[in-house]
Amino acid sequence: MIIKNVVKPVKLSLAMLASMAIAGSCNAAPAPTVTTTYQGSWENFPNPERGFYGSGFYTTYDRSPLQLTQFQELRNKGITLIRRYYHIPEYRYSELPQTFLDLVAQDYKTARQAGAKLIVRFIYSLDFDDPDTSRDKILSHLEQLKSVLRKNKDVTAFMEAGFIGPWGEWHHSTNSLDTNSEDRKAILNKILSVLPKERMVVLRYLRHKIDAFNNKNPLTPAEAFNGSSRARTGAHNDCFVAKFDDEGTYYTEGLTIEDQKKFLSLDNRYLVQGGETCRTSEYSNCPNVLKEMERLRWTYINSAYEQNVLQGWKEQGCMEEISRRLGYRFRLLDATLPTQLKPTGTFSMRFRIANDGWANAINPRKLEVILRHSQTGKEYYLPVAEPVRMWMAGETREVNIVGGIPANLPQGEYQVLLNLPDPTTSLYKRPEYSIRLANKNVWEASTGYNSLLQKIVIAPNAVGNNYSGDRFFTAR
Repeated sequence: MIIKNVVKPVKLSLAMLASMAIAGSCNAAPAPTVTTTYQGSWENFPNPERGFYGSGFYTTYDRSPLQLTQFQELRNKGITLIRRYYHIPEYRYSELPQTFLDLVAQDYKTARQAGAKLIVRFIYSLDFDDPDTSRDKILSHLEQLKSVLRKNKDVTAFMEAGFIGPWGEWHHSTNSLDTNSEDRKAILNKILSVLPKERMVVLRYLRHKIDAFNNKNPLTPAEAFNGSSRARTGAHNDCFVAKFDDEGTYYTEGLTIEDQKKFLSLDNRYLVQGGETCRTSEYSNCPNVLKEMERLRWTYINSAYEQNVLQGWKEQGCMEEISRRLGYRFRLLDATLPTQLKPTGTFSMRFRIANDGWANAINPRKLEVILRHSQTGKEYYLPVAEPVRMWMAGETREVNIVGGIPANLPQGEYQVLLNLPDPTTSLYKRPEYSIRLANKNVWEASTGYNSLLQKIVIAPNAVGNNYSGDRFFTAR
């Protein structure tokens, strides 16, 4: 829904500073405020860690690293994710050579350069008759991969479990890994141990998650993002809307299909759900797809497979909505801010934000308020202890922020902006890794900031209460 009534921000000029000089007797009163209502946007634009993904295949026939041009082509299409398949049959019975580990590291480097993130999957088999390998060899390979995975946490979106069976989809293992519960648990636990603790893994079948943790209950709000193995294990469906049970995705032993979907709908409030389509069916029509994606809280899906299904979505008219609503889509409703403050004064603001997407933000995310001097461009920022990952799909959240204006903050007029940057040091200042809000006239592509379309005047004798806390705006 688009908010059409826009309250224009009050413009305060430096000429008003003189009049504020007589306001010293009023400093015990709260600072005057103004509320701005923002116009929503239905524009289709990229955001990190969500949406359609491109697929990069590493096979026995292609041993080359990913190229920057591949990422750039995808970025031009609004795609910020690429799933990297590593098909490694030649290492079924040997250790991974350093040359391979170096190639994986190079792919991560290229992704970082391009402003993208990777979904990684390692596989040994591309067919039902093609062998995978033993549990012990998989565990050994994971130990070898630990260093490169941890060093590249910043550009790892998450990991698909892989390794077991054809395409790493945890079925038809020639080593019976798909039917051996203890082997599956050992491999899943090893994946979780070598991944950075801030990153998730996604499993092909819900039944394997239930079995691994011996728990038929979806995550509770108290468990969300608590770092436990269960809270880091999401789902991928690689035959979405292909059949009534999505070609065995919803295995009916113990839980009905409906029960499993109810589980995922609740579990995926705090986890990754994605995958790809595999064939057209009576279930792959737009009305059902939109219903299922919303219900199951989809974050990502393959942009290249399966083409007949994707073409059907284009012809039926739902492709654009899918592209916009995969993952999170944050829309600012309104914000109330002070119009003037004094050095040592209390900065107090509130804003309301809606999530029009189908899911939440899956990885940790910072939130900051930025004050930028209108004349000098000097920036001051205030970190906000706000759980952005709890801005839930279909809900509106009110955020209240209180901080202090430093005594030495230069007087003058300041623009007010919101920043939702990637928390990793390497990406923190990269605008392409910051979250863009779904509003008109707020996005700054050069900085990754979202303007609140308001200005504050800092003046020595401005009206407002003194700040008594310890959270002040800090100079960049």
